[in-house]
Amino acid sequence: MSKADIESIDFLDPSTQSCPYEAYKTLRDECPVYKIPEVGSYMITKYDDARNILTNPKTFSSTFPPQDRPLSEGMKKHADILNVYGLGRTGTLQRLDPPMHTTYRKLLNKAFTAKRMREIQPYIDKVVNDLIDKFIDGGSCEFVNEFAVPIPCTIIADQLGVSREYLPKLKAWSDAMLLPASMMATTEEMEEAALLEVEAQHYFAEVFEEKRHNPTDDIISELVNLDFEGARKLTDPELQDLMHQLLTGGNETTTSSISHGMWLLIQHPEQMKKLLNNLELVPNFVEETLRYETPVQSLNRATTEDVEIRGFKIPKANSVMVRYGALNRDEDVFENPEVFDIERENAARHMAFGAGAHHCIGAMLARAEMETAFRCFFSRIKNVELEKPLAEVPHHPSIWLRQLKELPITFTKI
Repeated sequence: MSKADIESIDFLDPSTQSCPYEAYKTLRDECPVYKIPEVGSYMITKYDDARNILTNPKTFSSTFPPQDRPLSEGMKKHADILNVYGLGRTGTLQRLDPPMHTTYRKLLNKAFTAKRMREIQPYIDKVVNDLIDKFIDGGSCEFVNEFAVPIPCTIIADQLGVSREYLPKLKAWSDAMLLPASMMATTEEMEEAALLEVEAQHYFAEVFEEKRHNPTDDIISELVNLDFEGARKLTDPELQDLMHQLLTGGNETTTSSISHGMWLLIQHPEQMKKLLNNLELVPNFVEETLRYETPVQSLNRATTEDVEIRGFKIPKANSVMVRYGALNRDEDVFENPEVFDIERENAARHMAFGAGAHHCIGAMLARAEMETAFRCFFSRIKNVELEKPLAEVPHHPSIWLRQLKELPITFTKI
């Protein structure tokens, strides 16, 4: 592909965002460190380069320097609304480097251990089967909103200690918190997102106060009452930031992976048949889904000094976009990477959950939710088909998330 062809790639085009893989392959082959003209970030598309970046926080920091470029009108209004009406939040996990990142992360570790996952497995089974009960007799469902959305949303609500009556609100708040990073929202959408985030902050402030006086067995009760570093309680801005990250991290990404898992099986009936004949393949199918349709396509780091990658020079204080969706199809790591194969031997080498200090803390929970979703679904349902064709661009516009708009299916009850 020529230089002109590379220059024609537009990652702000919703059709490219919905199907970016040809562009990724071109960049891996021709320009593995690619400066996105519309954004200014340097996109990294090779697996080894990405791992080196993610495991070197001294050079590639999660703490971003102030940006010189002007804010859009939507970003200005979003910031103004949060500044005036919001309660504020202080960085704790995603935008901090070790050792402070590690200190905050330890607060949540015990909620996401392998032991904890084993203990709550019967509960996850019940959540999933209760959802299946609601639509199984009808022979059809809109898989995204009736199944993929409520699984992680219900589980994170229960783990946080939030009443299930707030599930629709939790989903709306999570989407609103993620919207600014899509880089595709209108000014009006940014204003609405800011107002929803303000609503979430005020709601959680009330929950914090209630849990301080009447703690129960949940994450929020633990966080508001613990002694941070043995010296003090967490402040409300710290707690707000933790809620922001737990809600978004424990919600949309798992929804995306469950949705895409079913979509991939429908597109590859021979793989679905293989899975139905042997449900022991579910764990590896989950890993291959995460590799093939990575839910978070990218996250950014900032250079703390001038660096050079594959001969490309990146100046200090620039944004580096680690493109998980591209590196998880790197031919140097995965044989025939464009082939969806639920028996792929090294599928679990994907970096859908990141690497290094910021490896997703909820990875085991996400895997448990995905595996349970498909194990329970295919234990009770067969003959899954699309009820109608999906839209030409089936994903919501976003430069870094993969969100299917819908997945209407029909099926037969076993």
